[in-house]
Amino acid sequence: MVKPSGARYLMGSAMPKECDTSPLLVTTSWDDGHPADLRVADLLAKHEASGTFYIPNMNAEGRPVMQRTEIRRLGEHQFRHVEIGGHTRDHVSLTELAPDAAAQQLISNKQWLEDLLGREVIGFAYVRGHHNRTVRRLVRDAGFRYARTVTNLSDAAGPDCYQIPTTMQFFPHTDNIYIRNYLSGGHSLRRLALLRAVLGKRGLQDRLYRAAELCLRRGGCFHIWGHPWELNEYDLWDELDRLLAHLRHLHAQFVTNGAFWTHASAPATPELVP
Repeated sequence: MVKPSGARYLMGSAMPKECDTSPLLVTTSWDDGHPADLRVADLLAKHEASGTFYIPNMNAEGRPVMQRTEIRRLGEHQFRHVEIGGHTRDHVSLTELAPDAAAQQLISNKQWLEDLLGREVIGFAYVRGHHNRTVRRLVRDAGFRYARTVTNLSDAAGPDCYQIPTTMQFFPHTDNIYIRNYLSGGHSLRRLALLRAVLGKRGLQDRLYRAAELCLRRGGCFHIWGHPWELNEYDLWDELDRLLAHLRHLHAQFVTNGAFWTHASAPATPELVP
């Protein structure tokens, strides 16, 4: 299996001649359970890509959430690489709640999704990325096996399955937002290199391409996350279509967030070359 730590991996598919690294491991994740999730899933299927969708029961902020039939349809999507994860019952920040109330948000959401889908739900995404030690413990105790944050500028899954970072949000942020995210996410030379790769670039597409190609060159992974409702509001659908096509051109290997963590935490196998 792929281990996104820089180890080389033997695969049959050829890489672009200019690349002399392991295949780029790509995972995408999408928050809030908006009806536009289904359009994202169709676009992922077009490019044989994978996606993890984090869904609340409802959204206390008033934004629409898919109906039960739509969630089942997403879970049964014709493209098999779709994963569904939890996102609290009411789409609320768990750090703002008492522990008992936060636990109920987690347990209710997990049970509701599992009853709806007829299978275990193992992943969770923190609403607005808010978490602390208590919240992480509650997520674990609720039965989730991993949790995704909104920390950007990472090309690895990280050492903690309840603090999985991302590479970039699929949103046209300004340079100042990337700098703030870098400072809040912890200093490292690898994160700094990604920050430098995206600063000053013209538009979201150029930033994404530069980040993906840097991740590829140094044997890392590329994790895009976003909100499908923002794709509607900011008319970003064509940009997502082009990004997925570009990643296919790079011979990316797509996995869900759950498989991403499994790959990242798996011990080396004989297929891995030092």
